Amino acid sequence: MRDATRGVVWEETIILLPDKVRYVFLSATIPNAMQFAEWIVNLHHQPCHVVYTDFRPTPLQHYFFPAGAEGIHLVVDEKGVFREDNFQKAMSTIAENKGDDPANALANRKGKGKDKKFNKGANKGPSDIFKIVKMIMLRSYNPVIVFSFSKRECEANALQMSKMAFNDDSEKEMVSKVFNSAIEMLSEEDRQLKQIQNLLPLLRRGIGIHHG
Repeated sequence: MRDATRGVVWEETIILLPDKVRYVFLSATIPNAMQFAEWIVNLHHQPCHVVYTDFRPTPLQHYFFPAGAEGIHLVVDEKGVFREDNFQKAMSTIAENKGDDPANALANRKGKGKDKKFNKGANKGPSDIFKIVKMIMLRSYNPVIVFSFSKRECEANALQMSKMAFNDDSEKEMVSKVFNSAIEMLSEEDRQLKQIQNLLPLLRRGIGIHHG
């Protein structure tokens, strides 16, 4: 509903539906559920009950990973309590380390214009995303979803995971069968595309890419 394009479509659809239609609306993120329910009541002249709960079947914890660092810090625990001490430790670590941007070739430059200089130390060792995912797997916090803000970053992050493997042999074989079955729908020419050929090795390792 909040999407600038799709939200209008949903709004018009709800408005144009006849009053005799009954609705069930589900949302995990709507901030104004009562206001939305009142809109439905006024629009279609029927009651709309809001059923709400704060209970989470899986407790949510927030960890902070300072870019360029080696560890994570619990900053909000499963009860929603902000851990000021851990937050300050994380902030102090930021000042001591420099992060990286795997999709930005200029990420390690300093200065402006012609005075830019490369920060040679920032790219030493594994990337931040590699360290985070490896740590998550070691602590059995998986599965993992990594959100990026560009197609290039999605692919770059996936490639940085290519040395890690999350599937056993039987799972790899299953992935290959599903993949080969799926690409049979493509033309022979499309099957040979670099984007298609490069995908299977990642999928076999348990790494997927999804972008719009």
